[in-house]
Amino acid sequence: MGQVARVVSGLLLLTALVPASVYGFDRFGSQSSDATYGKAITFNIELVGGAPDRLELVMHVGGGQDDVVTTVTPRGSTASYAWDVAADHVTPNTRITYRWRAIDGGKVTIGPEGSVLYDDDRPGLDWRSLSFDATTVHWYGDAETQARRFGDLSNGAVQRAEKLLGYKLSGPVDIFVYQTRAAFFDALGAGAREWTGAATFPNLRTIFMYLEGQGEAYLDRALVHELTHVVFHDATANPYHEPARWLNEGIAVRSETGDAGSERSTVEFEARGGGLFAFESLVDQFPIGDRGSTLAYAEGTTMIDTIIDQHGPEAIARIAGAYRAGASDAEALQAGTGITARKLYDDFYAAFGVHPPQPVAAAALLPSDVKLPAGGLPSRSGRASTPTPGADASTAGPSSAGAPVVVAVLGLSALLAFGFALFVRRRAARRDG
Repeated sequence: MGQVARVVSGLLLLTALVPASVYGFDRFGSQSSDATYGKAITFNIELVGGAPDRLELVMHVGGGQDDVVTTVTPRGSTASYAWDVAADHVTPNTRITYRWRAIDGGKVTIGPEGSVLYDDDRPGLDWRSLSFDATTVHWYGDAETQARRFGDLSNGAVQRAEKLLGYKLSGPVDIFVYQTRAAFFDALGAGAREWTGAATFPNLRTIFMYLEGQGEAYLDRALVHELTHVVFHDATANPYHEPARWLNEGIAVRSETGDAGSERSTVEFEARGGGLFAFESLVDQFPIGDRGSTLAYAEGTTMIDTIIDQHGPEAIARIAGAYRAGASDAEALQAGTGITARKLYDDFYAAFGVHPPQPVAAAALLPSDVKLPAGGLPSRSGRASTPTPGADASTAGPSSAGAPVVVAVLGLSALLAFGFALFVRRRAARRDG
């Protein structure tokens, strides 16, 4: 009996001395994450028992609908992943939720949910915050007075947008007030157009603004415009598609003053000159040029003003409700106005004395004007690709000069097959041993 006890004790001692990694992955241990603006977002995890066969990091970024999955290579009993945000820009105030997923044999283990906020923590940006009914305003430096003004204006702007769209804001909105244009554009990333004065990311429920060189009247209008975008996003949210861009921007621009104002004058001017855009062409993006983008905003705003004048402000709420139910652009417009989108567009153009824009037919490809060399096109060997006299170039068989090449290729293939078979046999022998 004593001998058996000594053997058991020895086995237990031996087991204790064997590293846990020998037994294989057991569970997830402690995890952590951290974000440094402009550098990286890092994720760390402890792997109790060692590395699994496959390790994945599953991330949900901001308010998006999709998950991002990346495979991570462990190092022993830990693993780390660094998202290089210097190369892959991430908008500040983006919250990332994540889980680690391990696949070991036939078992899948999912870790607890973690969260990290990617914020703009650059040196010198000593952010301070004030909360209002619908918003939280963040500022740094001596911008507190303007920040408080934004907060006071935001309450009324949100209420007016909610009334027009027939929908309550789904949650608070963060407003970040930058002092300089350079700091503002750095936060937006390389894709921002140079004329941007404020920007909204509805999925993040975040608005960015800057004060340098901006007048008070412009800042007030810009704040109302951007807040309306967030309410519009909530009021039209659906899993199928974004509403037409002209509709979104038209409602936001009209919200600044309560009517079409100078935007109608822009449409009248362009109708007398170069003509108007088809609304179908303003569904996704607006033109980049100044004149084109100005007309796009003006058409959208004037159409919204027209809908409200002819069908009442309730029509906008009906349009938003139709989008929430999954309607297409044409279906939503008809649900709001009672007439087809085609008639709505045609009546709009007729009011300005122009015919509806017609699709531009694709131009036929002209014959090539490239002069070919007299000896024909060169082949890969550098010689002209003129067919051999008396032979059909499309059916001519290989010449005798190609036979040594074929033999060499076949010999090399056989050698590689033999080497691979020998490798497999040796690996199997080591495994069996």
